[in-house]
Amino acid sequence: METDSKTYDLLPPYEPDDGPSSNALEPTVLVLAGQSIHAETATSAPLYQMSRSVISPTPKQDGTSVTFERIEHSVPEKVEGTASAKPRTQLLFYLAHPVNAEYRKDTPAYFITAASPQMVGNIVFETSKSVIQKTEFKALLSANRTASDKPLFDEKAEPLFNIKPKWKGGGHKWTGPDGTQVALEEGKGAEHKLAITAPMEREMRDALVAMWVLRLWHDTAETRQAKREVLESMTPISAYSDMKLAKRAGALSGIAGGAC
Repeated sequence: METDSKTYDLLPPYEPDDGPSSNALEPTVLVLAGQSIHAETATSAPLYQMSRSVISPTPKQDGTSVTFERIEHSVPEKVEGTASAKPRTQLLFYLAHPVNAEYRKDTPAYFITAASPQMVGNIVFETSKSVIQKTEFKALLSANRTASDKPLFDEKAEPLFNIKPKWKGGGHKWTGPDGTQVALEEGKGAEHKLAITAPMEREMRDALVAMWVLRLWHDTAETRQAKREVLESMTPISAYSDMKLAKRAGALSGIAGGAC
């Protein structure tokens, strides 16, 4: 997967994740606002950002990749003789939804790849239908793989998160492989929130938040309206008009035939 021309700083190495430690990040609530994500209690300092919004894609952008970056706010810099904090961005993942993924067998429909070996690895979504006919997700991890690895995913990828729709109130519940709850999705309409309910190492939190954004992308791209817009953008206007006329003629023919 190609990277852009932007230059990123090297990431500090992650701590091994042997369960919550003194370095684990505490539970928090994150809010998606356009292309950025911030804590619910702090509206002015984004913690993550994407190269574009995934909840309102244009037809031409329906199938592509989106960069997912963490924003650091504790890098000291001297300005006019005084120390100040200059935010810097750190590329973490590429979120991907390949063009025409539903017709292809060579690539998953929704996945993320790591920008660095210091990341947790590459993660793919598996989807299924629940008993209430809503989409459930299983995030499978190919550890220590990055966007430059071939193949991107291990045949024996390990379960990382399970995401299931809640029975009441909408949203989704996120659990780890052992069934322990780690997060809850909240919000209605254009408001999207992720309540992280368990202490988590930075490595896992970064992956969790990236997968949350990818899941929201799935919800947007899989709507009937989005699919219709993509089809219209791929089909010449004249051909699309002919298609509509053909369908209308077929319907009228059926009505006429039934009347005979």
